[in-house]
Amino acid sequence: MLLRLLLLLPWAACEVKIPTVEIAKGVQMPVMSIGIGGLERSNASEIVANWINQGGRGIDTARGPSIDTELAKAGIDRKDVFITTKRRVVNPTVKGNALDYIDLLLIHDPIGDCPKAWSILEDYHRQGVLRAIGISNFNASQVDTLMKTAKVTPAVNQIELNVLEYDAEALERSKQLNITVEAYSPVGRSGHSGDIRDNQVIKSIAAKHSVSTYQVALKWILQHDNVITFQSSSAEHQAQDADVFRFQLTDEDMKDAWSGPIHVATLGLKKSYDQQRW
Repeated sequence: MLLRLLLLLPWAACEVKIPTVEIAKGVQMPVMSIGIGGLERSNASEIVANWINQGGRGIDTARGPSIDTELAKAGIDRKDVFITTKRRVVNPTVKGNALDYIDLLLIHDPIGDCPKAWSILEDYHRQGVLRAIGISNFNASQVDTLMKTAKVTPAVNQIELNVLEYDAEALERSKQLNITVEAYSPVGRSGHSGDIRDNQVIKSIAAKHSVSTYQVALKWILQHDNVITFQSSSAEHQAQDADVFRFQLTDEDMKDAWSGPIHVATLGLKKSYDQQRW
């Protein structure tokens, strides 16, 4: 069961303090969250246990398994954990979720009647069941379409984003509307993004700061004032990923970290921008 291994953890033994950012009025979100969707479902308890032990508090549950019982068993106060989950447009309801409230609920994809689904989420938001509501995989035009009828501006737009691949237009439009951008696949995905680990420019920056290339990639995103959700089943990798707040990339680093063509990542579109930087 999710979070089962949290029972074995000393809650106060936090090695890293993850900063937070305000995504909506009175709602503070950790700038890094651990994802437990997809292949990570089978060992979600261990993944989350490791993350909590590192000092992490953000948990992205993908489609929202019930975790209230496990939190209680672990002696963890619900308010000390930030839980993000998602719903498809065809089923935006939060009925059946055992949690008293959800910190952030996202529309998973811009498919179907998004304005209607958003209206339903707005109702839950007004009731306090959802502290914040957001979107995922929305490009610039899809954000604009939603905003024509939205009464509540999305708090977050979660999109594929890393130093070698991102949707520049979606980023720009989200920031114009004061929508926090959350990066998934922040260190790339096989078959989607370039080789971050062995990128020579990123490797040289990493060597200068005595960190890994992945730490540079994560820091690059954070220093652009975005937040991150990432997946890792390794406690060692989680610890390394969380340890990105002891160094700062220079302006030169931030420019040099970009290398090669920039791709539109959202919804798998592969149109290249001609050497476009942030």
